[in-house]
Amino acid sequence: MSPTSGLFFLLPLTLCLALHPHLTTATPKNATTTTTTTTTPKNATTATTPKNATTSLIEKACSMSQRKAFCLSVLKSEPNSKNADLKGLAFIALKAASKNATTILVKIQTWLNDTEAEPALDDALSGCDDSYLDVVDQIGDSINALVSGANGNVETWMKAAVADIDTCDAGVKGLTTAHAVELTQGNRVLRQLCNVALGIVHVLSRN
Repeated sequence: MSPTSGLFFLLPLTLCLALHPHLTTATPKNATTTTTTTTTPKNATTATTPKNATTSLIEKACSMSQRKAFCLSVLKSEPNSKNADLKGLAFIALKAASKNATTILVKIQTWLNDTEAEPALDDALSGCDDSYLDVVDQIGDSINALVSGANGNVETWMKAAVADIDTCDAGVKGLTTAHAVELTQGNRVLRQLCNVALGIVHVLSRN
């Protein structure tokens, strides 16, 4: 074989060996790239989370509230709201109103035992005592009505409770003593809680 023939014989073999490492290293690189697609299911899973679903339901529950920001704060402050449906959120609002009303009633009865209270305040507190005894009962009746699915009765009882709160509020109007001022503030908060519960029940009735 001539030197020239040998050169032409070896040239394809040399080129093949020179290119072979590039071909073999390209394959693992491509294989590694395909494994990055395993992140897709993770992204798909986190697109919609239970937290987002809960927030959406709370937003819906407060959609008919007169004070939406207050409604949202009441529901979000209660840990049980995370797993509650619309009816459960209505329960949370009613129980918050019930607790608040009971606290105010206890204060009123404590203040009534103050022998140094002004006559005008004493009369106002006596009237508020009667009103709040009814309010506590009416909210309790509302909770029972919600349990039985009588949403219309819930609205009836809660509106009656708001009316009694207004009656108490009218009795302390114009009084400037510390107890009267605190009671006025308590009436306002409880009225808002009752309206929050009413708003949620309205939403519940439409679903």
